[in-house]
Amino acid sequence: MEASTRTPPDPPRVLVVDDEDDITGVLADILEEQGYAVDVASDGDEAWERAQEDPYDVVIIDLKMPRMGGLELLREIRRAEHPSIVIMMTGFATVETAIEALKIGAYDYILKPFKVGELLQVVERAMEKIRLEAENLHLREQIALLKLSEAVSSSLSLDEVLRIVVEAACREVGADAVELWFRPPKADGFTRRIGLGPEGETPALLAAPDRIEALVNGLPHLRLQGERLQELLSNEARGRVGTLLAVPLRRGGQTLGLLNAYSRRKRDPFRPRDEKALVVLGDRATASLENALLYADLESTFRETIQGLALALETKDAYTHGHSENVTRLAVATARQMGLDPDFCETLRQAGLLHDIGKIGISSSILNKPGRLTPEEYEIIKSHPAMGRRILEPISFLREVVPIVYHHHERFDGEGYPEGLAGEEIPLASRVMAVADTYDAMTSDRAYRRGLSHDVAVAELDRCAGTQFDPECVRAFLAAHSEPNRKP
Repeated sequence: MEASTRTPPDPPRVLVVDDEDDITGVLADILEEQGYAVDVASDGDEAWERAQEDPYDVVIIDLKMPRMGGLELLREIRRAEHPSIVIMMTGFATVETAIEALKIGAYDYILKPFKVGELLQVVERAMEKIRLEAENLHLREQIALLKLSEAVSSSLSLDEVLRIVVEAACREVGADAVELWFRPPKADGFTRRIGLGPEGETPALLAAPDRIEALVNGLPHLRLQGERLQELLSNEARGRVGTLLAVPLRRGGQTLGLLNAYSRRKRDPFRPRDEKALVVLGDRATASLENALLYADLESTFRETIQGLALALETKDAYTHGHSENVTRLAVATARQMGLDPDFCETLRQAGLLHDIGKIGISSSILNKPGRLTPEEYEIIKSHPAMGRRILEPISFLREVVPIVYHHHERFDGEGYPEGLAGEEIPLASRVMAVADTYDAMTSDRAYRRGLSHDVAVAELDRCAGTQFDPECVRAFLAAHSEPNRKP
């Protein structure tokens, strides 16, 4: 096991363990002259009692002692995962005992009688090891925090940001559990909670997040212990949690959330680096939550824009009222039948609502003509995919929708419009939509004809699979819509 990973105090603390008072006295004098704070113990039991109270930076242990011997004390120190560096010394050394001590975890081995310079050199090397490990730890912490910042900042999903923050806190802070309480802007209280521990999700540990918010007001973080903490915990957590470290997630004067780390211990549960990591993570989380909230507002506006555009079309073309919603419903159900992912289905849903948006630029006299169209009028109708593309292209958040709308009248055999694409050259979403669009058009009433029955329309789709339509899309449509789809 590796030794110390903490920055040594000033002065560094050393424990000398030997049953010979002369040895401990001489070593204490020598080390104190070099600036070390030295304690002594006459055997392993006494040394173990001292070490348990507060681990030392360096422990110098004699191999042969009454009661608890040197190797046994070394085993106890390593079993307890103390950060101390252990140096063994003896006047009865053998190769076997030296190897055994090093295997157990001793840093070095010196022989009695030893020279003062030799001893000091070994201790100085041990302290240098502590310093180097502390520097490496600091560097690892900085890298970890950088990675955390990148991970948190890379997501615009509110739920994903909350989850990343809690998982990162569990990984980087020496806590038995981490809990995040979130309150949306303008909300009266905390509405969401994510809690994780070593075994996964945890029940609510905090019963009164609002009271913690009041206590942490104006502070970068808050540490609570004792009865003051117990009265704020849930019934399940009382008596099981010894310390709470809470960091507020603030935006301006408003608290968006609380990031809480819990420890069973009351004595030194969180190191300074843990507090720093939690505060830094809280800062990064707040910035990412702001971005996620802004994105959610943008997404809401985006949805409202789509609905408004679709309604604008339907007010112009009275005979296709409800057509966009029907096509959207049918196309999304088909895509799900094909096992396509939720992102694909959401883009298809947006495209379905807007697939005929180009008809806004076509005269109402043509759109609502009760009789058959002339060849010239039909060519004008065929221009609506290109016109839809021109309308939607300037809207950056609709860029994935544009090719679906533009190509939804292509045919699988290449005889469609506007570009005569064939087979897989046509975007998959456009192929799905073509089936749904045609089915709804066939089963809808028009001024010049009544709609076809479900069975007749299905038979026509099946007949045209492989020519007008992608056969796979037709099969999925028929599987998803084995019964007639009644329009609202």
